[in-house]
Amino acid sequence: MTPVLVDTSVWRRFFAGKSSVESRQSLEALLDEDGAVLVHTAVVGELVLGGLSAREESLFGRLPFAPNITDEEVLTFIKRRKLARRGIGWVDAQLLASALVATSTLWTADRKLTEVATALGIAFPGRWPP
Repeated sequence: MTPVLVDTSVWRRFFAGKSSVESRQSLEALLDEDGAVLVHTAVVGELVLGGLSAREESLFGRLPFAPNITDEEVLTFIKRRKLARRGIGWVDAQLLASALVATSTLWTADRKLTEVATALGIAFPGRWPP
């Protein structure tokens, strides 16, 4: 199975109980498979800053991390893939680059990030909204 890098937006909806039933079930099923869900340090950082319960925080200690890409590599990636002015942010670019290096898909609830991930062929195949 291709691993899935899960974006902050999906985790926030999941933890808040705002995911669709299908998305919740999909993420729970993925979490039951070893190595199916990847996390990224930037995502964990955003979630920690927003506040996590001890149970939520412990979940990330059990999941494998996607590779961190250097700032220089992300800048090169942005230029080569022509990602400027596409409506995504720095962390989004980091996640896209990381997902490509990890040969994973990227699951996000962000429309612009989904558009770019789709164009790169790495969007998680799920229904909108997650």
